[in-house]
Amino acid sequence: MRKRLLAGLCAAALLLVLIQGYAAGEEWDANVIFLALNDSPVPLSDSTMPINVGGTIYLPYFMLDANQNGGIRLGIINGGQDKVKSTLTLYNTEPRNLTFDLRTGLSYDYIPDGDRQTPTAIIRGGQIYVSASSTCSYFGVRYIYSNIQFGDKSYPYIRIRTDNVALDDVSFKSSATTTYLIQLQNYYRSVTGQGAETGPGSTITPPALQPPESDQDRRGVRVYLGVRSDGGGAAPEMLDRLRDYGWGGLLLVSADQVDRQDDLIRQAVGSGHMVGLITDTRDPAKALRELTQANELLAHIALTETRIVLAEDPVVAQTLAGAGWLCWEEDILAVPGEGQSSGSLYRQITGRLEDREGRTRITLDDSAVSAAALNRLLGTLLTDGYSVRLAVESEF
Repeated sequence: MRKRLLAGLCAAALLLVLIQGYAAGEEWDANVIFLALNDSPVPLSDSTMPINVGGTIYLPYFMLDANQNGGIRLGIINGGQDKVKSTLTLYNTEPRNLTFDLRTGLSYDYIPDGDRQTPTAIIRGGQIYVSASSTCSYFGVRYIYSNIQFGDKSYPYIRIRTDNVALDDVSFKSSATTTYLIQLQNYYRSVTGQGAETGPGSTITPPALQPPESDQDRRGVRVYLGVRSDGGGAAPEMLDRLRDYGWGGLLLVSADQVDRQDDLIRQAVGSGHMVGLITDTRDPAKALRELTQANELLAHIALTETRIVLAEDPVVAQTLAGAGWLCWEEDILAVPGEGQSSGSLYRQITGRLEDREGRTRITLDDSAVSAAALNRLLGTLLTDGYSVRLAVESEF
Protein backbone atom coordinates (compact mmCIF):
# COMPACT_ATOMS: atom_id res chain seq x y z
CA MET A 1 0.00 0.00 0.00
CA ARG A 2 2.83 2.41 0.91
CA LYS A 3 4.56 1.78 -2.41
CA ARG A 4 1.34 2.40 -4.33
CA LEU A 5 0.79 5.64 -2.40
CA LEU A 6 4.32 6.88 -3.14
CA ALA A 7 3.92 5.94 -6.80
CA GLY A 8 0.65 7.87 -6.91
CA LEU A 9 2.26 10.96 -5.37
CA CYS A 10 5.14 10.83 -7.86
CA ALA A 11 2.69 10.46 -10.74
CA ALA A 12 0.72 13.45 -9.46
CA ALA A 13 3.87 15.57 -9.30
CA LEU A 14 4.83 14.60 -12.85
CA LEU A 15 1.32 15.28 -14.06
CA LEU A 16 1.42 18.77 -12.53
CA VAL A 17 4.50 19.56 -14.57
CA LEU A 18 2.95 18.37 -17.79
CA ILE A 19 -0.36 20.17 -17.30
CA GLN A 20 1.33 23.46 -16.42
CA GLY A 21 3.60 23.17 -19.46
CA TYR A 22 0.57 22.59 -21.64
CA ALA A 23 -1.37 25.42 -20.01
CA ALA A 24 1.47 27.75 -20.94
CA GLY A 25 0.57 27.16 -24.58
CA GLU A 26 3.36 24.75 -25.49
CA GLU A 27 2.35 22.15 -28.08
CA TRP A 28 5.32 19.94 -27.28
CA ASP A 29 3.09 16.87 -26.90
CA ALA A 30 0.83 17.36 -29.91
CA ASN A 31 2.35 14.37 -31.75
CA VAL A 32 2.92 12.01 -28.83
CA ILE A 33 1.80 8.43 -29.46
CA PHE A 34 2.76 5.74 -26.97
CA LEU A 35 3.91 2.39 -28.34
CA ALA A 36 4.27 -1.07 -26.81
CA LEU A 37 5.63 -4.20 -28.45
CA ASN A 38 4.44 -7.41 -26.78
CA ASP A 39 5.11 -6.84 -23.05
CA SER A 40 7.60 -3.98 -23.49
CA PRO A 41 6.81 -0.24 -23.46
CA VAL A 42 8.93 1.38 -26.17
CA PRO A 43 11.03 4.39 -25.05
CA LEU A 44 9.40 7.64 -26.17
CA SER A 45 11.58 9.37 -28.76
CA ASP A 46 11.15 11.01 -32.15
CA SER A 47 13.06 8.18 -33.82
CA THR A 48 10.80 5.38 -32.56
CA MET A 49 7.42 7.07 -32.10
CA PRO A 50 4.52 6.32 -34.48
CA ILE A 51 3.04 9.26 -36.40
CA ASN A 52 -0.51 10.14 -37.45
CA VAL A 53 -0.86 11.16 -41.09
CA GLY A 54 -4.36 11.89 -42.32
CA GLY A 55 -5.90 9.71 -39.62
CA THR A 56 -3.67 6.71 -40.37
CA ILE A 57 -1.07 5.63 -37.83
CA TYR A 58 2.33 4.95 -39.36
CA LEU A 59 5.16 3.14 -37.61
CA PRO A 60 8.94 3.22 -38.25
CA TYR A 61 9.31 -0.01 -40.20
CA PHE A 62 12.30 -1.24 -38.18
CA MET A 63 10.19 -1.41 -35.02
CA LEU A 64 8.58 -4.58 -36.42
CA ASP A 65 11.85 -6.51 -36.70
CA ALA A 66 13.42 -8.15 -33.62
CA ASN A 67 16.91 -7.49 -34.99
CA GLN A 68 16.23 -3.77 -34.84
CA ASN A 69 13.67 -3.15 -32.09
CA GLY A 70 15.60 -4.47 -29.10
CA GLY A 71 14.93 -8.17 -29.67
CA ILE A 72 11.12 -8.18 -29.40
CA ARG A 73 9.88 -10.92 -31.70
CA LEU A 74 6.72 -10.20 -33.67
CA GLY A 75 7.45 -12.70 -36.41
CA ILE A 76 8.16 -9.98 -38.99
CA ILE A 77 11.60 -9.74 -40.62
CA ASN A 78 13.18 -6.79 -42.42
CA GLY A 79 14.11 -7.98 -45.88
CA GLY A 80 16.01 -4.79 -46.61
CA GLN A 81 15.77 -1.71 -48.76
CA ASP A 82 16.69 -1.72 -52.44
CA LYS A 83 17.85 1.83 -53.05
CA VAL A 84 18.15 1.29 -56.81
CA LYS A 85 14.55 0.10 -57.19
CA SER A 86 13.39 2.26 -54.27
CA THR A 87 11.66 -0.60 -52.47
CA LEU A 88 11.43 -1.94 -48.91
CA THR A 89 10.56 -5.56 -48.17
CA LEU A 90 9.14 -7.16 -45.02
CA TYR A 91 8.38 -10.86 -44.69
CA ASN A 92 7.70 -13.67 -42.23
CA THR A 93 8.36 -17.39 -42.14
CA GLU A 94 4.92 -18.59 -43.34
CA PRO A 95 6.05 -17.23 -45.81
CA ARG A 96 4.30 -13.93 -46.47
CA ASN A 97 6.09 -11.21 -48.38
CA LEU A 98 5.28 -7.49 -48.52
CA THR A 99 7.22 -5.12 -50.75
CA PHE A 100 6.64 -1.36 -50.62
CA ASP A 101 7.28 0.82 -53.65
CA LEU A 102 8.73 3.88 -51.91
CA ARG A 103 8.10 6.10 -54.94
CA THR A 104 4.34 5.60 -54.76
CA GLY A 105 3.87 4.34 -51.19
CA LEU A 106 1.92 1.31 -52.45
CA SER A 107 2.63 -2.29 -51.48
CA TYR A 108 2.54 -5.62 -53.28
CA ASP A 109 3.04 -9.20 -52.21
CA TYR A 110 5.78 -9.35 -54.82
CA ILE A 111 7.27 -6.84 -57.25
CA PRO A 112 6.94 -6.47 -60.18
CA ASP A 113 4.29 -9.10 -60.86
CA GLY A 114 2.52 -9.43 -57.49
CA ASP A 115 -0.89 -8.33 -56.31
CA ARG A 116 -1.56 -4.95 -54.76
CA GLN A 117 -1.96 -5.07 -50.95
CA THR A 118 -3.56 -2.70 -48.42
CA PRO A 119 -0.50 -1.45 -46.43
CA THR A 120 1.16 1.79 -47.49
CA ALA A 121 4.48 3.50 -46.75
CA ILE A 122 5.58 7.10 -46.39
CA ILE A 123 8.91 8.82 -45.81
CA ARG A 124 9.28 11.58 -43.23
CA GLY A 125 12.60 13.15 -42.30
CA GLY A 126 14.43 10.51 -44.31
CA GLN A 127 12.83 7.71 -42.28
CA ILE A 128 10.50 5.07 -43.71
CA TYR A 129 7.15 4.49 -41.98
CA VAL A 130 4.58 1.80 -42.77
CA SER A 131 0.86 1.84 -42.01
CA ALA A 132 0.70 0.09 -38.64
CA SER A 133 -2.75 -1.52 -38.55
CA SER A 134 -2.81 -2.86 -42.10
CA THR A 135 0.78 -4.11 -41.97
CA CYS A 136 0.11 -5.96 -38.72
CA SER A 137 -3.09 -7.40 -40.16
CA TYR A 138 -1.25 -8.61 -43.26
CA PHE A 139 1.22 -10.57 -41.13
CA GLY A 140 -1.32 -11.78 -38.58
CA VAL A 141 0.01 -9.68 -35.70
CA ARG A 142 -2.42 -8.06 -33.26
CA TYR A 143 -2.78 -4.27 -33.33
CA ILE A 144 -4.55 -2.60 -30.40
CA TYR A 145 -5.37 1.11 -30.48
CA SER A 146 -6.48 2.85 -27.31
CA ASN A 147 -5.83 5.99 -25.26
CA ILE A 148 -3.97 6.70 -22.04
CA GLN A 149 -5.46 9.41 -19.85
CA PHE A 150 -3.32 11.70 -17.68
CA GLY A 151 -5.57 14.21 -15.94
CA ASP A 152 -7.56 16.04 -18.60
CA LYS A 153 -5.19 14.98 -21.39
CA SER A 154 -5.52 11.88 -23.50
CA TYR A 155 -2.75 10.38 -25.63
CA PRO A 156 -3.02 7.70 -28.33
CA TYR A 157 -1.58 4.36 -27.30
CA ILE A 158 -0.75 1.41 -29.55
CA ARG A 159 0.16 -2.11 -28.57
CA ILE A 160 1.46 -4.47 -31.24
CA ARG A 161 1.73 -8.05 -30.04
CA THR A 162 1.66 -11.72 -30.80
CA ASP A 163 -0.55 -14.16 -28.90
CA ASN A 164 2.45 -15.26 -26.82
CA VAL A 165 2.47 -12.47 -24.22
CA ALA A 166 2.42 -12.51 -20.43
CA LEU A 167 -0.23 -9.82 -19.88
CA ASP A 168 -3.61 -9.26 -21.50
CA ASP A 169 -4.24 -5.82 -22.98
CA VAL A 170 -6.06 -4.36 -19.97
CA SER A 171 -3.45 -5.59 -17.46
CA PHE A 172 -0.52 -4.45 -19.57
CA LYS A 173 -1.93 -0.97 -20.11
CA SER A 174 -2.49 -0.59 -16.37
CA SER A 175 1.01 -1.81 -15.50
CA ALA A 176 2.71 0.45 -18.06
CA THR A 177 0.96 3.73 -17.19
CA THR A 178 3.56 4.96 -14.70
CA THR A 179 6.38 4.09 -17.11
CA TYR A 180 4.70 6.10 -19.85
CA LEU A 181 4.17 9.04 -17.52
CA ILE A 182 7.88 9.16 -16.69
CA GLN A 183 8.71 8.86 -20.38
CA LEU A 184 6.35 11.74 -21.14
CA GLN A 185 8.02 13.95 -18.55
CA ASN A 186 11.48 13.16 -19.93
CA TYR A 187 10.27 13.76 -23.48
CA TYR A 188 8.96 17.13 -22.37
CA ARG A 189 12.39 18.01 -21.01
CA SER A 190 14.14 16.94 -24.20
CA VAL A 191 11.92 18.80 -26.67
CA THR A 192 11.55 22.01 -24.68
CA GLY A 193 15.05 22.22 -23.27
CA GLN A 194 13.83 22.31 -19.66
CA GLY A 195 16.39 21.22 -17.19
CA ALA A 196 15.50 19.10 -14.18
CA GLU A 197 16.63 15.51 -13.72
CA THR A 198 13.64 13.21 -13.49
CA GLY A 199 15.05 9.93 -12.33
CA PRO A 200 13.81 8.18 -9.20
CA GLY A 201 14.10 10.23 -6.05
CA SER A 202 14.56 13.54 -7.84
CA THR A 203 12.61 16.65 -6.94
CA ILE A 204 10.45 18.05 -9.71
CA THR A 205 9.78 21.76 -10.08
CA PRO A 206 7.10 23.03 -12.46
CA PRO A 207 8.56 24.53 -15.67
CA ALA A 208 7.24 28.02 -14.95
CA LEU A 209 9.27 28.11 -11.71
CA GLN A 210 12.30 26.16 -12.96
CA PRO A 211 15.53 28.20 -12.92
CA PRO A 212 17.71 27.65 -15.99
CA GLU A 213 20.44 25.14 -15.14
CA SER A 214 22.34 25.15 -18.41
CA ASP A 215 22.97 27.46 -21.33
CA GLN A 216 23.65 24.49 -23.59
CA ASP A 217 21.21 23.53 -26.34
CA ARG A 218 22.33 20.30 -27.95
CA ARG A 219 19.06 19.13 -29.45
CA GLY A 220 20.71 18.51 -32.83
CA VAL A 221 23.24 16.03 -31.40
CA ARG A 222 22.23 12.36 -31.36
CA VAL A 223 23.76 10.25 -28.59
CA TYR A 224 23.95 6.45 -28.57
CA LEU A 225 24.98 4.75 -25.33
CA GLY A 226 26.66 1.35 -25.10
CA VAL A 227 27.44 -0.60 -21.92
CA ARG A 228 30.07 -3.35 -21.99
CA SER A 229 29.45 -6.28 -19.69
CA ASP A 230 33.05 -6.82 -18.63
CA GLY A 231 32.49 -8.43 -15.25
CA GLY A 232 32.12 -5.27 -13.19
CA GLY A 233 28.58 -6.24 -12.22
CA ALA A 234 26.92 -2.84 -12.65
CA ALA A 235 25.33 -3.46 -16.07
CA PRO A 236 21.84 -4.32 -14.68
CA GLU A 237 21.80 -1.11 -12.66
CA MET A 238 22.98 0.94 -15.65
CA LEU A 239 20.32 -0.52 -17.93
CA ASP A 240 17.64 0.14 -15.32
CA ARG A 241 18.82 3.72 -14.98
CA LEU A 242 18.51 4.25 -18.72
CA ARG A 243 14.96 2.90 -18.59
CA ASP A 244 14.16 5.29 -15.72
CA TYR A 245 14.77 8.07 -18.22
CA GLY A 246 12.72 6.35 -20.90
CA TRP A 247 15.83 5.66 -22.99
CA GLY A 248 17.29 2.53 -24.50
CA GLY A 249 20.94 1.52 -24.71
CA LEU A 250 23.15 -1.10 -26.30
CA LEU A 251 24.33 -3.96 -24.09
CA LEU A 252 27.62 -5.32 -25.41
CA VAL A 253 28.46 -8.91 -24.43
CA SER A 254 31.50 -10.95 -25.43
CA ALA A 255 30.51 -13.53 -28.02
CA ASP A 256 32.10 -16.30 -25.97
CA GLN A 257 30.27 -15.21 -22.80
CA VAL A 258 26.67 -15.20 -24.05
CA ASP A 259 25.75 -18.42 -22.26
CA ARG A 260 27.03 -16.98 -18.95
CA GLN A 261 25.16 -13.70 -19.35
CA ASP A 262 21.70 -15.15 -20.00
CA ASP A 263 19.87 -13.34 -17.17
CA LEU A 264 21.38 -9.99 -18.11
CA ILE A 265 20.56 -10.49 -21.79
CA ARG A 266 16.95 -11.36 -21.01
CA GLN A 267 16.71 -8.27 -18.79
CA ALA A 268 18.07 -6.08 -21.58
CA VAL A 269 15.80 -7.50 -24.28
CA GLY A 270 12.74 -7.41 -22.02
CA SER A 271 13.39 -3.75 -21.17
CA GLY A 272 13.68 -2.63 -24.79
CA HIS A 273 17.47 -2.38 -25.03
CA MET A 274 19.53 -3.67 -27.94
CA VAL A 275 22.14 -6.41 -27.61
CA GLY A 276 25.47 -6.38 -29.43
CA LEU A 277 28.39 -8.81 -29.44
CA ILE A 278 32.09 -8.26 -28.75
CA THR A 279 34.89 -10.20 -30.44
CA ASP A 280 38.57 -9.70 -29.65
CA THR A 281 40.03 -12.32 -31.99
CA ARG A 282 42.39 -11.28 -34.79
CA ASP A 283 41.19 -14.10 -37.03
CA PRO A 284 38.24 -13.00 -39.22
CA ALA A 285 37.08 -16.59 -39.85
CA LYS A 286 37.12 -17.36 -36.13
CA ALA A 287 35.20 -14.15 -35.44
CA LEU A 288 32.47 -15.15 -37.88
CA ARG A 289 32.18 -18.57 -36.26
CA GLU A 290 32.01 -17.03 -32.77
CA LEU A 291 29.32 -14.58 -33.79
CA THR A 292 27.23 -17.22 -35.54
CA GLN A 293 27.37 -19.47 -32.46
CA ALA A 294 26.58 -16.51 -30.21
CA ASN A 295 23.49 -15.68 -32.26
CA GLU A 296 22.31 -19.28 -31.97
CA LEU A 297 22.59 -18.94 -28.19
CA LEU A 298 20.78 -15.59 -28.25
CA ALA A 299 17.91 -17.20 -30.12
CA HIS A 300 17.69 -19.87 -27.43
CA ILE A 301 18.15 -17.53 -24.44
CA ALA A 302 16.03 -14.54 -25.45
CA LEU A 303 14.40 -15.35 -28.80
CA THR A 304 16.51 -12.73 -30.51
CA GLU A 305 19.63 -12.25 -32.59
CA THR A 306 21.83 -9.30 -33.49
CA ARG A 307 23.94 -7.94 -36.32
CA ILE A 308 25.72 -5.37 -34.15
CA VAL A 309 29.30 -6.14 -33.20
CA LEU A 310 32.21 -4.43 -31.49
CA ALA A 311 35.34 -5.86 -33.11
CA GLU A 312 38.51 -5.03 -31.21
CA ASP A 313 40.71 -5.67 -34.26
CA PRO A 314 40.27 -3.22 -37.18
CA VAL A 315 41.01 -5.86 -39.84
CA VAL A 316 38.38 -8.15 -38.36
CA ALA A 317 35.95 -5.22 -38.20
CA GLN A 318 36.46 -4.55 -41.90
CA THR A 319 35.84 -8.20 -42.78
CA LEU A 320 32.71 -8.36 -40.62
CA ALA A 321 31.34 -5.16 -42.17
CA GLY A 322 31.81 -6.74 -45.60
CA ALA A 323 29.84 -9.77 -44.40
CA GLY A 324 26.87 -7.61 -43.37
CA TRP A 325 27.67 -6.99 -39.71
CA LEU A 326 27.16 -3.52 -38.26
CA CYS A 327 30.28 -2.43 -36.43
CA TRP A 328 29.90 -0.37 -33.27
CA GLU A 329 32.70 2.21 -33.27
CA GLU A 330 32.60 4.52 -30.29
CA ASP A 331 33.54 8.18 -30.51
CA ILE A 332 34.01 8.32 -26.74
CA LEU A 333 35.44 5.35 -24.86
CA ALA A 334 34.46 5.99 -21.24
CA VAL A 335 36.37 3.32 -19.33
CA PRO A 336 37.89 4.60 -16.08
CA GLY A 337 41.62 4.38 -15.53
CA GLU A 338 43.13 2.94 -12.39
CA GLY A 339 42.11 5.04 -9.41
CA GLN A 340 39.96 7.39 -11.52
CA SER A 341 36.89 8.77 -9.77
CA SER A 342 33.39 8.87 -11.19
CA GLY A 343 33.49 12.68 -11.15
CA SER A 344 36.67 12.68 -13.21
CA LEU A 345 35.20 10.19 -15.69
CA TYR A 346 32.02 12.26 -15.96
CA ARG A 347 34.05 15.41 -16.75
CA GLN A 348 36.09 13.45 -19.28
CA ILE A 349 32.95 12.35 -21.10
CA THR A 350 31.19 15.73 -21.08
CA GLY A 351 34.38 17.54 -22.10
CA ARG A 352 34.59 15.44 -25.25
CA LEU A 353 30.84 15.47 -25.78
CA GLU A 354 30.74 19.27 -26.00
CA ASP A 355 32.86 19.14 -29.16
CA ARG A 356 30.69 16.60 -30.94
CA GLU A 357 28.29 17.52 -33.72
CA GLY A 358 25.62 15.44 -35.42
CA ARG A 359 26.11 12.05 -33.78
CA THR A 360 28.23 10.44 -31.10
CA ARG A 361 28.56 6.94 -29.66
CA ILE A 362 29.65 6.47 -26.06
CA THR A 363 30.87 3.15 -24.65
CA LEU A 364 31.07 2.60 -20.90
CA ASP A 365 32.15 -0.47 -18.99
CA ASP A 366 30.06 -1.93 -16.17
CA SER A 367 32.25 -0.85 -13.26
CA ALA A 368 30.81 0.95 -10.23
CA VAL A 369 32.76 4.06 -11.28
CA SER A 370 31.14 4.07 -14.73
CA ALA A 371 27.69 3.44 -13.23
CA ALA A 372 28.08 6.50 -10.99
CA ALA A 373 29.32 8.59 -13.92
CA LEU A 374 26.40 7.44 -16.08
CA ASN A 375 23.95 8.40 -13.37
CA ARG A 376 25.26 11.96 -13.52
CA LEU A 377 25.67 11.95 -17.30
CA LEU A 378 22.03 11.08 -17.98
CA GLY A 379 20.89 14.16 -16.09
CA THR A 380 23.22 16.30 -18.21
CA LEU A 381 22.02 14.75 -21.46
CA LEU A 382 18.46 15.54 -20.45
CA THR A 383 19.26 19.06 -19.23
CA ASP A 384 21.21 20.06 -22.32
CA GLY A 385 18.66 18.63 -24.73
CA TYR A 386 20.71 15.87 -26.36
CA SER A 387 18.71 13.40 -28.45
CA VAL A 388 19.43 10.04 -26.82
CA ARG A 389 18.58 7.26 -29.26
CA LEU A 390 18.39 3.50 -29.29
CA ALA A 391 21.11 1.96 -31.45
CA VAL A 392 18.76 0.14 -33.82
CA GLU A 393 20.28 -1.20 -37.02
CA SER A 394 18.78 1.52 -39.20
CA GLU A 395 20.83 4.09 -37.25
CA PHE A 396 24.17 2.66 -38.45
